[in-house]
Amino acid sequence: MFISSRNQAAPNPAEDRRQSIRHAAVNQVAKIRLGSGREELCLLRDISAEGLRAEIYIPLEVGAQICVELRTAHSARGRIVWVRGDEIGVSFEEAIPVAAMLAHCSFDQNAAKLRPPRLKVNLRGLLRIDDQAKMVDIGNISQAGLQITAPEPLHADTACTIVLSGLPARGATICWWREGAAGLMLVEPFDYAAFAKWRSGCRG
Repeated sequence: MFISSRNQAAPNPAEDRRQSIRHAAVNQVAKIRLGSGREELCLLRDISAEGLRAEIYIPLEVGAQICVELRTAHSARGRIVWVRGDEIGVSFEEAIPVAAMLAHCSFDQNAAKLRPPRLKVNLRGLLRIDDQAKMVDIGNISQAGLQITAPEPLHADTACTIVLSGLPARGATICWWREGAAGLMLVEPFDYAAFAKWRSGCRG
């Protein structure tokens, strides 16, 4: 799934020294924003006030500046201090209140108010409703849904199908339409592994 970075480096104890308690965050999906503006997902493995360890699916390099956004929209800026296989170590620019952030994540998740992180993308897809099909622009996407351009009104709760390059057709439901855009919820959300494999080959 992961292509080795061109600039791998083993963890440096001096660079990855974290004095605070590390909180296990296995399988917690977060968003990373690169210096180029590209957004991708990652899987947090552990996190502390000073940094984190995460699984990635695109090649990244030591020294790269990134911003990590948790599922509650809390974010932290930092730089990659090591790359090993499909994992990276990130050192934050400033310490974060990680315990409070994780407690907020847990509270919101239990309240069923948490949405998967959404990525800004520049992709095209084929939207099918009944016997009609048309190409649409995709502005953002998550494991659970996507936003598309829709100049003509679309009715909420309408069943549809969306076809994305490199993926089989996926059933969806139109959730909303306003000002030339529509939101689609996938009938079957992507699991992280499938989403990561697909995104690793995307250019938009």
